[in-house]
Amino acid sequence: MSLVVSALSAEYVLRFSGFEPRVLEANRFFVEGDEATWSEPDGELGWVNKPGVSVSLEHGNAPMTFWDHGRRATRLNSDAESKNRPVMIVGGSNAQSYGVVDQESFPFLLAQLFPALWIENFGNGGYSTAQALLMAERAVSNFYKDEQPELIILTFADSHVARNVSDQSWVYSISDSEGRFVSPPHYRVVNGELVFRPFETIEPWVLETSSAMVTLIHHIWMQSFQFNSGSEGVAVTQKILSRFAAFAEQIGANFLVVILEDRAQVSAEVFDGFEPPVLDCSEFAREASDDYLLGGNGHPNAMLHSHFSTCVARWMASNLGVQENLENR
Repeated sequence: MSLVVSALSAEYVLRFSGFEPRVLEANRFFVEGDEATWSEPDGELGWVNKPGVSVSLEHGNAPMTFWDHGRRATRLNSDAESKNRPVMIVGGSNAQSYGVVDQESFPFLLAQLFPALWIENFGNGGYSTAQALLMAERAVSNFYKDEQPELIILTFADSHVARNVSDQSWVYSISDSEGRFVSPPHYRVVNGELVFRPFETIEPWVLETSSAMVTLIHHIWMQSFQFNSGSEGVAVTQKILSRFAAFAEQIGANFLVVILEDRAQVSAEVFDGFEPPVLDCSEFAREASDDYLLGGNGHPNAMLHSHFSTCVARWMASNLGVQENLENR
């Protein structure tokens, strides 16, 4: 009896102090049938772009076209006129180009500038470097049947460091269609080696949705033990990047990392000693200026995507021996 009284008293104190039971809030990106739902569940990757047209929730409510195999549109039709010299772009929402119409995305602009290249965009919103590698491996196995990519472009943002280890700061920011937290596929370091951890749905504890005390205890457990992994982020990211570079080398592809966002200025540490080329196109995004970001979650707007395309196009023209179509500049 005394335990029950103590528990009820603790619950009262927590409620009085402003703590509340867990409320399950569905992620609109994952709710089936919603016009803003650009994704569909995937057992390995967690989620992948859903074929069709989705409407952005950010300023302008841009319609965004997605094709099969998790691709964002890089031209008017999904069938490429030529499938010579394939270029694969992978990464998170900046690569996916969330929030801008197809024709304003930097991969679409690159495809216009280099019609001699076959550019496909496999960027998916919310992806980490770990998920991008899984997507690249899947695309090579399932999509590129006759000719492997000549170039893999991996986009990088500072937020990927926490995502690569599924730190609690990232887990708390995403939920599934039922409002449950999820832990996307990621890596941890155990005895100096990378250990893969697959996608996981985190069920609420018993009574968590009705008890502030249970909610608090679960959060403490997640923050202090289960997903207290932020300190491993840089080391894990470096190891994943090395695996990515080895994968590109294995299939005979050039590998380019493009930094699109680095407000925390962590890229210098992440890429210290990294041998493949790293192109920093983040100078405007780092300013977080309203001139370059959309309203809402602050994804790059059309002006910033234009800068990205110019930045990457210069590298491609110099390193791939291709001529830009200046009429599309």
